[in-house]
Amino acid sequence: MRFSVFGFKGVQRYRHFALLDTQGRCIALKSCEGMPRNGDWVQVNAINPAWLNRALPARALAEPATSPL
Repeated sequence: MRFSVFGFKGVQRYRHFALLDTQGRCIALKSCEGMPRNGDWVQVNAINPAWLNRALPARALAEPATSPL
């Protein structure tokens, strides 16, 4: 019976974001539940410290979420 109670709760997943400067270089990385408010944050697939002070590779950007029609 306990198993069924836990089955109804959704797992809250963290999303990953990169903060870009005015030249498009990554200056910070963050994992959190929602989009950070201040700055030019973009959602990425994972956190990779090798991206700091560099332009993000195209494969790093997460697919935008699509809403059902």
